[in-house]
Amino acid sequence: MIENTHYNPVILKFGEKAIENLGEIAAQYGTKCLLVGQNDNPPMKQIFDKTADILKACHMEVISFTSIRPNPLSKDIDEGISLVQNNKFDFIVAIGGGSVIDSAKILSFSNEYEINWESMFNPQILKENSKKLPLIAITTTSGTGSQCTQASVVSDLTNQKHTIFSYDFFPTVAIIDHTLTMTLPKTLTSSTAFDAFCHLSESYINGRFSCIDKLMAIEGMKKIAYALPKLMIENNLKLRRMLSEADVYAGISLSNGGATVPHFFGEKITSNAMKVNHGCSLAIVYPSYMEHYYDNKEVHNNIKDVLEIINLDNIVITNGKDAKRVMERFLELIQLPSTLGGYGVNEDELLNFKNDLLKQTRFSGDSIDKIIADICIL
Repeated sequence: MIENTHYNPVILKFGEKAIENLGEIAAQYGTKCLLVGQNDNPPMKQIFDKTADILKACHMEVISFTSIRPNPLSKDIDEGISLVQNNKFDFIVAIGGGSVIDSAKILSFSNEYEINWESMFNPQILKENSKKLPLIAITTTSGTGSQCTQASVVSDLTNQKHTIFSYDFFPTVAIIDHTLTMTLPKTLTSSTAFDAFCHLSESYINGRFSCIDKLMAIEGMKKIAYALPKLMIENNLKLRRMLSEADVYAGISLSNGGATVPHFFGEKITSNAMKVNHGCSLAIVYPSYMEHYYDNKEVHNNIKDVLEIINLDNIVITNGKDAKRVMERFLELIQLPSTLGGYGVNEDELLNFKNDLLKQTRFSGDSIDKIIADICIL
């Protein structure tokens, strides 16, 4: 009997300045490219322009699409879909973080395919498109893992997040060049890397994946626990490389093991409070999750393993409150607030969040009720 399966079809290209090989990689797929990204700040514009220059130097026709916002709305992606359907692109290059790569997955999929968002947001419908465009994903953060997952997170017109899954969403190639993360601000370094930690730890706690993924999850968590607190003190290329590697482990672990309670609540937070990014929303949920699930027999041993990795102060853990202290201390070291009030959420946003949670039916039980009570405070 098969107990589990490991699957990840993405070609991974690692290396310092690996982006300089983009032209050689892209030439396998054609000469006309849609370049997807953001150029709304000087560091990102420099990276975006460099990517375009590399492609053009290889005599490729490049059309740019840069209208991707954090937590993209379906209507934003519609603009890119029109570009795809009115041009005969050979391939797509996405350069950026999770929002950019997630959007590019939809654009790749939309080639000669009519996108119906109501259908796309229906998780029961299997989506396939044999004419999807090859996608080269180049990540500029070390957190989302989107460059090697089959998921795309898109918000509808009411700002509710939807995670869409399809094997067609796996990028064709991912370029992991840690030098591209060197200009990432400290706050985004921390929040994106904590997102990667949550991908690793949640999939590990789930316990649904193979021995291969289990080893990657443990190693990835160790890399983040070692490198991230140090990066809050000093920007260091070697530490950046460790986070980039951990991010890949996280994406692969997530694609095979899946997320759990913290990601669900995190998406509810960001759907109602735009000022809280995804990684920060997980920081709000995780201490309470650790406390109230610590004694759950199904996940207790796995949670203990996770806590051992991040327990940098060697706090004695005998119960859920101790587990919460360990998590809160790690968040202190990586400079992430763990309350909604720490991100400037106001009373109206909190009320909307509470009302949204009252409608949820995916999770239930005493532990869930306690987590909701814990996080619904400023």
